[in-house]
Amino acid sequence: MKKITGWTTWSLAAVLTVSGIGITGEVQAANSVSYTASTGYSSTQGSNNWHYQQKSGTTYTDLTYQSAASRWDANGTYPWVSSNAQHPGNQADAVRTWVAPASGKVTITGTLQKGSAEGDGITATITKDTTSLWTQTIQTTTAVQPTGVTNIPVQQGTAIHFIVNRVGSISFDHTLWNPTIVFTPGAYVPDDHSLSILDFGAVAGDSQPDDAAIKAAIQQAKVEGKDVYVPAGNFELSDILTIDGVTLKGENKAQSILTSTNPDRGSIDLIGSSPAIRNLTHVYSSVSERDGTNAKNSISVKNATDFVVDNINVQKASTAGIYVTDSVGGTITNNSVQNTQADGIHMTGDSSDITVQYNTVKQVGDDTIAVVSYGKSDKSDGDKGQTNNIRILNNDVGYDSNARGISVVGGRDVRIEGNHIERTKMAGIYIATETGDKNEYNTQPVDSVTINNNVVDRTALEVSGGHADMLVYAGYTAINNVTFNDNTSSNAAKYSAGVWGRSTPQIGTVRFNNTTIINPKDPNQVYNFTKGTVYWNGVQVYPTNAATQQ
Repeated sequence: MKKITGWTTWSLAAVLTVSGIGITGEVQAANSVSYTASTGYSSTQGSNNWHYQQKSGTTYTDLTYQSAASRWDANGTYPWVSSNAQHPGNQADAVRTWVAPASGKVTITGTLQKGSAEGDGITATITKDTTSLWTQTIQTTTAVQPTGVTNIPVQQGTAIHFIVNRVGSISFDHTLWNPTIVFTPGAYVPDDHSLSILDFGAVAGDSQPDDAAIKAAIQQAKVEGKDVYVPAGNFELSDILTIDGVTLKGENKAQSILTSTNPDRGSIDLIGSSPAIRNLTHVYSSVSERDGTNAKNSISVKNATDFVVDNINVQKASTAGIYVTDSVGGTITNNSVQNTQADGIHMTGDSSDITVQYNTVKQVGDDTIAVVSYGKSDKSDGDKGQTNNIRILNNDVGYDSNARGISVVGGRDVRIEGNHIERTKMAGIYIATETGDKNEYNTQPVDSVTINNNVVDRTALEVSGGHADMLVYAGYTAINNVTFNDNTSSNAAKYSAGVWGRSTPQIGTVRFNNTTIINPKDPNQVYNFTKGTVYWNGVQVYPTNAATQQ
């Protein structure tokens, strides 16, 4: 869910007086603000804290605003969300989402009803992040009032989802729903579903390890089916912390801090079914030499299903910031990653069905966001399959990072959309297969990658590195079915687009459609294509006798 940024401390006056940045609402009482869906409705995502989305499985993605119909939908079809109604689709639910601007409590009011007595009904659900608060199947036009949705504790960035799902057919599933959220700001108080690490002996700021207390809280939370709460304060970790099938959550990422004091064993590992980490900062007090050891990551997701990494501030790591391997189903959202010695966010090991959305990645030692699939080499048997079904959406990355922006180096079925990539030494967007100089690693093929509506600005700045802003490169195995749609290249250091590689690996079809070029290095030579079958705005430009032209 998209984060609300720019605030680290909160007061009642701030909540009630600031407008224009997603914190506006109607004053409900002396200490609360009311957010009504219809009055806060907007053609801008996030305005008045409301977002308009679709949900498929566990993944939420933004809908597109259609001005003629005054509603948000899936590019002209179902599902859709209007100011006071929702309609599901065959493949996805209709979702209206509200995001908490700070910690406090919310009470939800407002009835819902089917717009027609015909059809087989809908299922309506209200969730707090991934926790269901209320659900009911509705098959008549009688108004229904959700229950059990008063005085719900929230933290900054908590998402309240109003979901409409089909029962069978989507015919006559138009649902009238105009909810109101009354938000009362205040310190987050864990509910009965949470165990505080303080109750297990953790002490903030005493320069003593809190590992034992946090591990005990995690073990007990798994037994009781509860979350683990990290209050405001700085708590120390002396070794790897494992989160097995529970949620570890902080007050907010500005105030709840976990500091790893061992640069070689500081990773927070997520394993098992539905592990989650939310709303805190993880920082290393020092780092050691980068050597690829996963114990040196900030967060490592290993053999997990349906995982969540949300609203985490990653500061420093000897290896990667957020690393995912052998995991299926998950979201990496609203995080800030900075000053890692390897990739900012790295997905590998045959991982699949992952959404990476609304993250900020700056000043990392390697790629900012990477999808990688390793093949057999002299030092490894490689991954069992390709990393696949990855969605990289609406991220803001680069900012003096040392390698590529967003890369797919072995993998399939990847969508890269709506990202801003700025100031990287190598390519802003890099689709490739590679081999190490000494055959220490080889990557698997690439197939079916779609790159839509990204802005690439001042990338491939290390001209001697030989990269284009948007580069497709075959260095080991084959690449096929790569499509760039509606992307922008600004201030290219050399080429805006390139397709090339070694002589043996095959490159199939690569398409560049509706590419916007701003301030190119050479207006007469904005691309360089020397391999594959390449189309520029629907016209095949390679192979031709003029492979470097506008």
